[in-house]
Amino acid sequence: MSEKIYIAKDGKRVELKGKDLEAFLEQQAKDQAEAIERERLIEAETAKKEADRASAMAKLSKLGLTDDEIASLIP
Repeated sequence: MSEKIYIAKDGKRVELKGKDLEAFLEQQAKDQAEAIERERLIEAETAKKEADRASAMAKLSKLGLTDDEIASLIP
């Protein structure tokens, strides 16, 4: 048994049925998939930035900079 879904239409509470319900559920699934994809892209971007930062710090350290000097260059 599935839950009933209601929307407000002309100030009244109306149950979605048939094609309207199908369209609503399809859009809801699409929105959720897009939100998951956006989150995945944000996580990938964050991981890349962290890896780039660690690489830069390692390279600066190899050049002889101290941790304090590196910290002043890379926030």
